[in-house]
Amino acid sequence: MNRDDLNRLNKEELIELVLRLQRPDKTSRTSSKPPSTDRKERRENSKPGDAKPGHEGHSRKLCDSPDAVEDHEPTHCLIAICHLAPMTSGS
Repeated sequence: MNRDDLNRLNKEELIELVLRLQRPDKTSRTSSKPPSTDRKERRENSKPGDAKPGHEGHSRKLCDSPDAVEDHEPTHCLIAICHLAPMTSGS
């Protein structure tokens, strides 16, 4: 809606427009609507256990000079239920 459209509105229409714009969106928190009707972005942002936006995570830093390095190679595939050939060091 542009300025010309707003100029054409009468006083009651302008008041209704202002009141409609001031009302917050209805969500499951502000009405009796079920959570499944909330917008997807809001539901994803409010999952319990997720970090809040801007929160710095806490994790272990990788060591620059480890004492030992171990290669762990699977011996079988649980999905295909078959044995895997050992990898050679040249591949």
